[in-house]
Formats: sequence, structure tokens, C-alpha cells
Amino acid sequence: MVRLYKAGRSQCAGGMVSDSSRRVEPMTLLIGVSMTIGYGTLYYPFAILGREIARDMGWSNSFVFGLFSAALLSSAITASFIGRAMDRFGARPVMVLGSILAGATLVNLSLVQSVVGMAIAMPLIEVAARMTQYETGFAALVAIHGRQSRRPIAHVTLVAGFASTVFWPLIHWLLGFMDWRGVCLVLSAVNLLVALPIHLMVPRGPRRATDQPVPQPAPREPGLLLPGNRRTSFVLMSIAFAGGSFLMSAVHTSFFVILDQLGREAALAALAGAIIGPMQVMARLIEMLTGERVASSVVGVFSSTMMLLGLGLLISALWIDGPIIVIVFAASFGVGQGLSFIARAILPARLFGTDGYGAITGKLATVRLFAMAGAPVCTALAIAHTGVAATLGLLSLVAVMTVVASWGLLRIESKAAAGHSVVPTAA
Repeated sequence: MVRLYKAGRSQCAGGMVSDSSRRVEPMTLLIGVSMTIGYGTLYYPFAILGREIARDMGWSNSFVFGLFSAALLSSAITASFIGRAMDRFGARPVMVLGSILAGATLVNLSLVQSVVGMAIAMPLIEVAARMTQYETGFAALVAIHGRQSRRPIAHVTLVAGFASTVFWPLIHWLLGFMDWRGVCLVLSAVNLLVALPIHLMVPRGPRRATDQPVPQPAPREPGLLLPGNRRTSFVLMSIAFAGGSFLMSAVHTSFFVILDQLGREAALAALAGAIIGPMQVMARLIEMLTGERVASSVVGVFSSTMMLLGLGLLISALWIDGPIIVIVFAASFGVGQGLSFIARAILPARLFGTDGYGAITGKLATVRLFAMAGAPVCTALAIAHTGVAATLGLLSLVAVMTVVASWGLLRIESKAAAGHSVVPTAA
């Protein structure tokens, strides 16, 4: 534990640390607001609007959500290109273009009248999402704060953790007096009138003037690992991040079906879903207050372990009746989910440095999005052909792999921080 404490504190020693780093800067809060909009208008709405679109167009729910999964796959292909664009041009122009594209694609979605139109609209929306969600926001914060971006990243995820809390009730309210097409137009306006001005204020590059009110971008900083010693770490990071995204996607899309198979009522599933959101925000708040005291990789270990614990509790619901097991699962899984977003933001900067951060996170996002897109299909097929017990076993196996990869990253970071040789080049 002493080593982990020292490893965490050493993250502060790598750059200048001042009292100002503990303040919540206005630009950080604004980026948090824009990330809330990015998720609230381009990801969470389809859990509600998908059924409305299917009903209005005469399509099946599985067809509409199948298009959504296919769009996620297409966005996985573009993620690495967007990452390289951030390294070359900066996060600001990518985010600005993403807000414009988000507004335009939501207008386009509101005008869809055919299967072909929907098949074109959904991938475009996912491209806009890649340009306005966490990967770009984290890249902007790393450009501003360098390796001292851990606390600002925690601030942003704390704010954006309320995306579903804000936008799900808003969309339900809007559907009370307009159809889904009108809702799409409102969401488009939110991107253009709120998110776009915020992204225009994000620092684009170094400035010579010293009287600028916005924070000055930090110089590029090296990571703990040399370029030739990163392959194993990258593989472990890909496994850990993809595994976490697979589990979150599987649980979010199939939770009601899983609980139904376990003999629980839909009301309990809704209650558990309501618990996951606040728990992930609480976990991010704790990390924000104490994060500098532990190594970056500890966040990933704790995140993956809590998700594994939650799935273990859900498996025990096969034999233990009552709602308590499901409630505790939701709390545990929510904590793991909340920390997973922070882990995938701070670990690349910690181990690989800030130079090329966009390209590295873009490659990681490609792997992660493939896993995220495949999870709903894999889970549905597993439930249909093997039953809920085998499905939970499969998800637990993925969680175990994620935990093992996270521990591997912890070992690598600990050795690197202590100044030892970490990974051989040929590994």
C-alpha cells in the first residue's frame, strides 16, 4: 500500500503542482457541460426515441436497435482517424466540427422517411458522437493540463455523469407535446446553441500573450514508458477498456431481460437502473477528492473488481430471492462503471505521455467500440440459446479478464514509477 501511495503521489511530482490545480476551472466545467450534451443528445436518447421511431415508421424494435449497433461498429472504424486529427489539429477544431455535425445529423434524422435514410443517418450521428464525447474532451484537458489532467478529468466526468439524469426526463417531457422528430430538432438546437459556443472557447494551441483568461495549454510530456516498451501495456489496456465497455453495454441493453429471466419484476430493474447513475457519480466524486493519493492504474483495478463483484452478486440471485441482491449489484456495478471512464482517460497519459495522446486513445477507442457494439448481440444470443445462468457466467469471465489486465497494468506502472525496467521490447 505504501508503494501504491507513493506511485500516486509521484504523478504530481512529474509536473508543477499548485493550489490552482485543485480549483474547478471555468473551462473544465464548460467542457463537462458540453460532454453532458454530447452523451445526452447523441447516445442516451435512443433508449427512448428508438421505440418511438420504430412505432412511427412501422419497424421492429430489434431492427432500429440493430441499426444503432451497426452504427457503433462504423464509428469504431473512424475513431482512430479522429484521434490522429486531434493530434494534428488539436481537440478544439474537432469538437467544433463535431458540434456542427451533431446539429446537422440530428436535423437529418428528423427528416428520415425510409430505411435507407435511417441507415445513413445513424452512422453520421455516431461519427459526431466520437467528436463530441469523452475522447475529445479528455484530449482537450490533456492539452491544457498535461499529465496534471487527472483532477480536471474527474471534474468533467462528475458533471457529465448526470447526462441521463438530465436528458431522459427532458426527452420524456418533450414527447408529451411533440413527436420524436421535434425532439431531434430540439436536441440539434442544444448542440448548436450551447455546445458549439463552448467548444469555440477551448484553447487551440500555445499562446504568447499572458493576459488570456483561459488556461494555457501545457507542454507535451513523456510517459513512464519508452516508445519501444509499450506493446504489452497497450494490449493490456485494450483488453481492460474493451472488457469494461463490453460489460456496460451488455448490462445496459439486456438488464431488463436478465432480471425477467431471474424471476424479478420490471419495477426492480427500473429501481436498480436508477441506482447505477448516482453510484457512478459518487465514485467519481470520491476519486476527484482522493485521486492523487493512489496510482492511476489502481483506478482501473478497483473499477474492474467492482464490476466483477456486481456480476458475482447477480449470479447469486439465481439462488437467493429478494431485491437486496439486485440493489447491491447495481451499487457495485455503478461504482465500477463510474471509475472506468476515468481510468481510460488517465492511464494512457500516465504510461504513454501526452504526445500522441489523441492517436493512442483513438486506437484504444476502436477496440473498445467494437466490443461495445458486439455486446448486445452476444448477450441476446447467449440468453436465447444457453439461458441466463450461462450468460452471467460469460459476462463474469469477461470481467475476470478485465481484472487480470488491470492488475497487469498496475504492476507495470508500479515498476516504471520505481525506475525499473518494465517490459522488454520483444514482448
